[in-house]
Amino acid sequence: MEMTLLSCEDCKIISIPPKYICPHCYSEELIEKKVSGIGQIYSYTTIYVAPERLAVEAPYHIVLVDLDEGPRVTARLVDGEPTINQKVKLYKIEDSVYWFESI
Repeated sequence: MEMTLLSCEDCKIISIPPKYICPHCYSEELIEKKVSGIGQIYSYTTIYVAPERLAVEAPYHIVLVDLDEGPRVTARLVDGEPTINQKVKLYKIEDSVYWFESI
């Protein structure tokens, strides 16, 4: 599944939406860029004691994913146990939450 990121026309930094200015050079010239949604796990944690509305889902994994195109996103892992450098791909975006699955 592809995902949409923002690319700065001035400095070429790619960032995660929503943003209205470039976090690097403060330019307002941001354009949408479609990317693969593929990356690898940089770090992760397992949530055992969750907020009340998510308690039935515990334990679950929160992962930091370094996308192949550069940015790092915080996401949920859909399946299995995470490992550092594990290849993952975007599964869905729901309520502004990125969900990744193992490749």
